[in-house]
Amino acid sequence: MFTNKPRSCRPWLTAPVVALLAAPLMAALAATPVAAQQSGTARELLDGYVNEALRENLSLAQQREALRRADAGMREANGRLLPSLGLNARYSEFSGVVNIGDFINPAYGALNQLLGQQRFPTDVAATLPFRQETRLELQLPVFNDALFAARAAARAQRDLVGSARRAAMRQLAADVQQAWLGYATAVRAVETLEATVPVLDENLRVSERLIANGQATPDVLLRARAERSELQQQLEDTRRQRDAARRGFNLLRNAADEAPIALVDDSTMLAAGLTDGDVLVAAALQRREELAQSASGIAIARAQERAAAAAFLPNVGLAASYGVQGNRYRFDRDNDVGIASLVLSWNVFNGTQDAARREQAQATRVEAQYRQREAVRAVSVQVRNAVDAVTAARAMLAAADDRAASAERAFALVQRRFAEGLATQVEFFGARSSATAAALNRVISRFAYASRVVELERAAALRALPN
Repeated sequence: MFTNKPRSCRPWLTAPVVALLAAPLMAALAATPVAAQQSGTARELLDGYVNEALRENLSLAQQREALRRADAGMREANGRLLPSLGLNARYSEFSGVVNIGDFINPAYGALNQLLGQQRFPTDVAATLPFRQETRLELQLPVFNDALFAARAAARAQRDLVGSARRAAMRQLAADVQQAWLGYATAVRAVETLEATVPVLDENLRVSERLIANGQATPDVLLRARAERSELQQQLEDTRRQRDAARRGFNLLRNAADEAPIALVDDSTMLAAGLTDGDVLVAAALQRREELAQSASGIAIARAQERAAAAAFLPNVGLAASYGVQGNRYRFDRDNDVGIASLVLSWNVFNGTQDAARREQAQATRVEAQYRQREAVRAVSVQVRNAVDAVTAARAMLAAADDRAASAERAFALVQRRFAEGLATQVEFFGARSSATAAALNRVISRFAYASRVVELERAAALRALPN
C-alpha cells in the first residue's frame, strides 16, 4: 500500500526503470506509425480508389443498365412517330363455308337456257373469305399529340435515370473516400494502442518481481493487471472495427474482403482551401445531380399533362395496303388489291375521365415544382453546413494537436515525479491513459477533418465525374 512517504516505500522506482516503462509510449505519442507506405499524397491514392470503384462497383453497374434501358425506351418512343410497314399473309383451307357459286350457277344456267347460248359461266366457285390474302400494310401517324407526349416523357425519364446514375457516382466517390478514412483511422488507432502495450507489459513484469522480492504489496500487481486488461479489451475492439472497415471498403470497390489497402503518411491528409460559401452554393446549384433529377421530374409531369390533354384532340393517321387475294396465288392486275385510307378518330365524351386525368397531371406537375424548390434549399443548406463543419474540424484539429502535446508533456512530468517517488502509481497510470487518449483523439481528429473535406466535396459537387 502506498503511503504519504513514497520515497521510503518505493525505492525500486528509479529513473532508469521509469524511462524503460515510458519510452515505448512516448515514441507512440511523438509520431503515428505508418502501416503501409505509398508514394504520393492521400488525394492521389484516393482518386485511384475512386476511379476503381466507379469501374467495378456492382450497384453502379446496375445504374448503367438502368440508363441503357431508358435509352432504349426513348428510341422506342421516337419509333412510334415513324411509319411502320408490315407484311401480312394468310392461306386457308375451308370446310362448310358458303360458296357463292351455289347461288350464282343455277341463275346463270337459267339465263343460258333462255338465251340459247352459253354466255354465262355455270362453274363459278367463290368462297368468302378468299383462300389466300397477302398484302403489305403501311401505317403513318399524321397527328397524334399523345405520341409526342410519350416521346417527351421518355426523354425526361432517360434524363432522370442519367441524373440518378451520376448522383450515385458522386455518392459512391464520397463513400469510398469516407470508407478509406474510416479504415485508416482504425489502423492508426490500433497502432497507437499496440505501441502502448509494451509499457504495461513491462510494468506488470516489474510489479511481479517486486512482490516476489517483498518490495511491494499485491495491490500494485492487481492494479497493473487491471490496466493491462483494459487496454487489451480496447485493442481487440479496435481491431474488430479495423477489419470491418477493410471489408466495407473492399465491398465498395468490388474487391476480395481481405484485399490489401494502401495507406499514406498522415501529413498528406486531405485539406480544404475554403472558398466563400456563396460561391460554393452557386457551384452546387449548377452541378448537383439532385437538382437535375427534380427538373426531369417536372418534365415528366408536363409530358403526362400533355398526354392527358391529348385526349381532347383528334387523332389523324394514314393507312395504305397493297397485295393479292383470291383462291390461288396469281400476281397480275386481275388479282392485286390496293387500299389507301385517311383515318380520323376523336373521343368526344367519356364521362369526364379525360378531364380528371388532366387535373391529376397538373397536380403532379405542381408537386414536382415544390420538390424542386425544396431540393434547392436542401442543397444550399448542405453546402453551408459542410463549410461550417470543415471550419470547426480545422479548429478541433488544432485543439487536438495542442491536447496531445500537453498530454505528452504532462506524462513526462509525472514520470519524473514518479521516478523520484513523489507520484503514486495511480497518477502514473492516469497520465499514461490521458496521453494515450490524447494520441487517439489526435488521430481521430485528423481523419475527421479529412472526412469533413470529403463531405464538402460531395455537397458542393467539386469532383469532376467521368461520363
